[in-house]
Amino acid sequence: MKDQILGTYTVRKTGNANSVTIPASTGFKKGDNVVLILKPNGNLEMKKEKTNFWDEVPKMSAQEKRLQIEDLGYDPLEQRTKGRERIEG
Repeated sequence: MKDQILGTYTVRKTGNANSVTIPASTGFKKGDNVVLILKPNGNLEMKKEKTNFWDEVPKMSAQEKRLQIEDLGYDPLEQRTKGRERIEG
């Protein structure tokens, strides 16, 4: 696929972090994980990580999914961030 410029966006302050709005037309959705890569030239590259874990088991029925959520005691996709998480890799 050829590179496509989607537009120019402004970095905003959100709590203790900076954020950029991602257009819905890109296919990113709530719960998607992204990997940010700082290039030597200062550019930032963003890639979609794996799909969320529910997508890893497409044969799971709605009832099985509900039972898994009950077993965990919460739905991981509905958890809100606290704003001070650190990702180390």
